[in-house]
Amino acid sequence: MSRLIPLLLCLSLPALAAPWETLAPGVELAEFDAHLKSSLGDSRVTVVRVDVARRPVRLLSAAVEGHAPEPTAERWAALHGLIAVTNAGMFHPGGGPVGLARTEGRELNATRRKDYRVFLVLHPTKKGLAPVQLLDAGCDDVEALLPSYGTVLQSIRMVDCKGRNTWQPQPRQWSTAALGIDAQGRLLLLHARSPYRTHDFIQVVQRLPLGLKRMMYLEGGPEASLHVAAPGRTVRRVGSYETDFNENDDNTRYWALPNVLGVVAPVKEGPSP
Repeated sequence: MSRLIPLLLCLSLPALAAPWETLAPGVELAEFDAHLKSSLGDSRVTVVRVDVARRPVRLLSAAVEGHAPEPTAERWAALHGLIAVTNAGMFHPGGGPVGLARTEGRELNATRRKDYRVFLVLHPTKKGLAPVQLLDAGCDDVEALLPSYGTVLQSIRMVDCKGRNTWQPQPRQWSTAALGIDAQGRLLLLHARSPYRTHDFIQVVQRLPLGLKRMMYLEGGPEASLHVAAPGRTVRRVGSYETDFNENDDNTRYWALPNVLGVVAPVKEGPSP
């Protein structure tokens, strides 16, 4: 029997595994079927995996860039040469980020929220620091590390530094955009159009073969967006359902986003002179 168990485990792996499609050096795409089925849609999770050491990621603001009206994820990609775009957290009616936010040294919101426990940091200003981290206020020296990064985005913690699901079960559900980091320090841009209770969505992602270490919330409902604009490959992931707001699966258009996270596309090489 002991020999049979490893064999059965190996046979079950293909059901979870998904082939990673290379979009550019350092950027990959995969689709996964969730083990928990949603009440709507295909119950799939789209993941863009980014090696930030090879492919830069930027936090962009319509206010800083002078975009009016605010672009959609697809438009952001076209305007700034981005291969992938997703939400940069929730925002106030005027477009300002809800949590602490700084982009390449420029403050977008200098006020830190006490109930937001995780910080995405990019663009280190000191040698020896990782190019990207998800800092957890529960176990990292946030006060010492935040000033050492040019880009900071604060949001709600979903998976903490000990791998625990930190979202309490609740009845509301929605389409979800989230961001994680794996054991190799790669960013994971996650999107599910099918609505889930957030606690359940975290369970779904933790079951996927991603090597997930930490995760933070970005956005929910029809605003949850993930756009991929790779050479010869376009992927559009648009949210729809949100309890008490848009309780249907009818939305098919991107909503305008005042702030986004964008993966910079490789520079196209022109013809030799």
